[in-house]
Amino acid sequence: MKLNLGCGREYRPGWTNVDRDPLVAPDVVFDLESAPWPFPDDCADQILFKFVLEQLGQSADVFDKIMCELYRVAKPGAIVEIHSRYPLHRDFIDNPSCVRRITPDTLLFYDLAAGEAWRATQQKHTSLAHSLGVDFETVEALFFPDPAYAEQSKHDKPIAELARTNINVIQSSAIKLAVRKPFTPGQSLQRYGAICLERLRGMGDVVMALAAARALKQISGKPVYLLTTEPFVALARISPGLDGVLTDPAAVAALDLKYADRGGVLRADINAARYGLSRLHQIDAYLEHFGLIAPSAAKEIILNDPAAAAHARFAEALPPPEQGRKRVLVHPALGDPNRTWPQAYWRELCERLARDGHQVVLIGKSEPEEGRSVHQLEASGIVNAMDRLDVMETLALMRLSDILVSTDSGPIQLAGATSIHIVGLYSVVAGRNRLPFRQGVAGWRATALSPPCSYSPCYQWLHDTDFIRQQGIRNLIELYPLWCPNPVKYQCMSEGITVDAVYAAVSVAAGTPSAHQPKAANARGNGSGMEAGAP
Repeated sequence: MKLNLGCGREYRPGWTNVDRDPLVAPDVVFDLESAPWPFPDDCADQILFKFVLEQLGQSADVFDKIMCELYRVAKPGAIVEIHSRYPLHRDFIDNPSCVRRITPDTLLFYDLAAGEAWRATQQKHTSLAHSLGVDFETVEALFFPDPAYAEQSKHDKPIAELARTNINVIQSSAIKLAVRKPFTPGQSLQRYGAICLERLRGMGDVVMALAAARALKQISGKPVYLLTTEPFVALARISPGLDGVLTDPAAVAALDLKYADRGGVLRADINAARYGLSRLHQIDAYLEHFGLIAPSAAKEIILNDPAAAAHARFAEALPPPEQGRKRVLVHPALGDPNRTWPQAYWRELCERLARDGHQVVLIGKSEPEEGRSVHQLEASGIVNAMDRLDVMETLALMRLSDILVSTDSGPIQLAGATSIHIVGLYSVVAGRNRLPFRQGVAGWRATALSPPCSYSPCYQWLHDTDFIRQQGIRNLIELYPLWCPNPVKYQCMSEGITVDAVYAAVSVAAGTPSAHQPKAANARGNGSGMEAGAP
């Protein structure tokens, strides 16, 4: 079908001619500002607006509905041809029926690839393509000068320069759009043969990069690789979102040659601290690098360990918890002071949980790695598995346990590949920006505890340039591990998140109220410092 929309008196044989004025005897009398249009989905392979689109959709909502209907009725690959009066010409300015400026730049707002590029480069434009679910690619744009400038039209540059500063230079335009259907995010990535993410440090950061890689692969359909360091290779190799794992930067050049005939490799360095400081979830911050927005289900952490049975030997050798009690994994992280809970608090928590009959298992490595370690704890009735498990064995243990308590992103993100209940302690970042996506839900079966400090989550203040200047801060990189705007340094961890608050969160997760009832929890959120996810 060929649609001549707003045909007026220009009736085209062989086309379906549409106009709201019955006096011009169209085939279909219809007001194009109404929805839905009287045509089925995917019916038109050619659509024409000849000096009519600028007369439609004075309000943004109505114009957006027109673009949605246009997209709906067009076949995949259909061509939409738009002739329009130029907004800086008297033919437009003097005509009271002209209510909508139509230019190639206007139509870019309905181009998904352009919108993704804007988002990726942090431009202030807000793409309408993604929110409306439409995608039009501009394949041709012609400009026709006013007769007074007809001779100069032979010299495009003078005309272009004049049009920037003068009215009545360009009289009209003809723009051709190609309809990209089905609606497929990741259009901006289609010119590449493959994608390579680079994330070198931080187990939590790398695991979230694996989730981002899975979303990228799902959205773009392109092979996705990860350049990382040796400690994270084993995890990366069991991620179904990756087509390969690299540890040598020189290997990326070889990979680029492999995909040279398909556009090469898009290399994305996501090591910068800004991804962790973003107000978005860190996985969303990674995806924003590409201008992409992914559904929650696409951002889940999936790790398929082919040797799971062998890695589960330690976990399976543990005696089962007492009936009605739980296996609680405790990772007492020792690292940056703004993210370290006191050793005495960890010991008290473990003792209280053990007295309640829960099986408490300590996990982590005491040897400092990337400046982080774990507290050495001695508490009765607990299983000390510190330094006994590698990352794959820890993952297997998590799959056979009930609750994890940690202040560290590494174990929490690893736990995101399991169904264990997560209790996370957060100070510098908001828990909602770190708790894993599971079962299609952000923070499913998870609880975030935050302190009552008025600055928390304090990393948000690093976005405030006036605040940074007032604090006299010059080197942000050195500041991150020591950052605390509170006059009483690190009070959030030393006093703000109490043992009572963490104990209460674990007890709720365990479903086993204790005889050792805690005092009122001194932490913020939902009355007890909890940002609870779905049960």
